[in-house]
Amino acid sequence: MILLLASLAFTAVGIPQFPDPGKASMGRQQQIQMGFQAASQVYQQMPVLADRSPETQYIRNVGKRLVTTIPPQHSWPFEFHVIPQKEINAFALPGGPMFVNVGTITAASNEAELAGVMAHEMSHVYMQHSAKQTGKAQTTEEIAGIAGAILGSTTKGPMGSLAQEGVKFGAEGLILKYSRTDEAQADSVGAIILYKAGYNPQAMADFFKKLASQGSSGPQFLSDHPNPGNREGAIQKEIAAWPPQKYNTAEATFLTVRKHAMSVRGYSAAEIAQGAKNGEWAKLNRQSGAVFKPPVLASEKTPLPTATKK
Repeated sequence: MILLLASLAFTAVGIPQFPDPGKASMGRQQQIQMGFQAASQVYQQMPVLADRSPETQYIRNVGKRLVTTIPPQHSWPFEFHVIPQKEINAFALPGGPMFVNVGTITAASNEAELAGVMAHEMSHVYMQHSAKQTGKAQTTEEIAGIAGAILGSTTKGPMGSLAQEGVKFGAEGLILKYSRTDEAQADSVGAIILYKAGYNPQAMADFFKKLASQGSSGPQFLSDHPNPGNREGAIQKEIAAWPPQKYNTAEATFLTVRKHAMSVRGYSAAEIAQGAKNGEWAKLNRQSGAVFKPPVLASEKTPLPTATKK
């Protein structure tokens, strides 16, 4: 089943093509609205590096390079942000907001591995995996209402507060609780994005293999993303027939940013949960200049939300 997904990426001459992402019960505007509303809440409940930070600037440059590969008719208003968290993780919200942990930057051996994680997350948005999940349980309005209620709560919960659990609901329950088929599709589409952006798609499999080797104490990323099975072999089979090209191997900027990222004050998941309970991050983010600025989309009728001060 997993390996059959790779066939979607081939043409007769072996040049990879993006598959049709299909349709979701949640419309485009609804996905964008929910995604950017959740992103504004992340800025309230988690520490985020300011736009001027080297890490954010770098991640945005890599992100822009990846976005240019996606067919315009299937693209989204992708945004890229960095969370100063030690654990290796990344997540993308419906509509395009993506958050990458500093721990992911420092764990990558090269830019292609880091780009692989980002391409994988972008693929979940491209395939509308989280939006397709909503049709299986509740209506969009019910889910949006529940998410809003949880995100705005300050009552204690499993993660230290329901406010933090709200982020988990938005980024891990509704958004990141993918099936093995979803993960296989994200690997497949992610490999296409990497290839078309000039990166060796094998790097994505290499990074995931590195994380899996950490065993039961592995990173949060793998617990959020179920292993589709023989990840490395599936990607190798997919890319085998693709025409060879000269891959990007320029690493100077990556190494400079990774070195700087190692000096950034990183917080553990437990510290972030406690800080969310105390309202610490909203204040810290404002002081550091990390303010959520939703994009202005002329084609969208409903204004996107802005972060509220607390």
